[in-house]
Amino acid sequence: MTALPPQVCFSYWLRRSRCGLLVHMPASYGQFCPIAKASEIFATRWTPLILRELMAGTHSFNDIQRGVPLISRAVLVARLRELEAQGVIERRRRADGTGHEYWLTPAGDGFRSIVSELGRWGMTYTRDRIKRSDLDPGFLMWGLRGRADVNTLPDHRIVVRFEFSGVPASRTKFRVMWLLLERSGVGVCEKDPGFPVNLRIRGNIGVFVAVYLGHEAWRDVAGKALLLNGDPRIGKQLPDWLRLGDVRGREPYDMALR
Repeated sequence: MTALPPQVCFSYWLRRSRCGLLVHMPASYGQFCPIAKASEIFATRWTPLILRELMAGTHSFNDIQRGVPLISRAVLVARLRELEAQGVIERRRRADGTGHEYWLTPAGDGFRSIVSELGRWGMTYTRDRIKRSDLDPGFLMWGLRGRADVNTLPDHRIVVRFEFSGVPASRTKFRVMWLLLERSGVGVCEKDPGFPVNLRIRGNIGVFVAVYLGHEAWRDVAGKALLLNGDPRIGKQLPDWLRLGDVRGREPYDMALR
């Protein structure tokens, strides 16, 4: 019987990053195929979601983690170091000199079409795979924050209180949240910010997510499955401010989860 060659099993190898740190790198597929080489970078856990956040205009460590809330800080640090060592992202010092931000390199931006097509595939084929445990109000609110068109907002603060029913047991602390809309920026609060509420919206988290993803039209659920109390003018303008009416025509990394 012919002896089999020695087998070496490993999942990661070490490489020194540009900043001199040793970084655990995903194992090679051992093929020169371009798909295999690209997959060694892209097809690792959390990496597509991190790239999604960067493509949506997020640059700080804390904001990236808010967009990927289930990733631990340690794992996020490791993934960012890997992507930096692979030439996909770069760290830049903030303009005020405090800390760093993460930006896509040309190689990282080259993944944009891949992330876009991945999102389109997901919008088409994974609708029935969304489980109740996926319905995270905090993630939804963070997405609404990023989607808001500040150029269309009035010249004064608008406060919208969201009250979610049907929230997964692990997310009940996010059952009530606030969205603060201002031209200078949009904020999300888990606790009462203390400002007068202009509009209150109540409904099942599944309905909110369906509207966000374009599975349901705002006009079909507002005042029915989603109950609105407050200034009716704000209730009428809110879908325009949050760009809830043009979901299908937007890039997945800027729409489906942002």
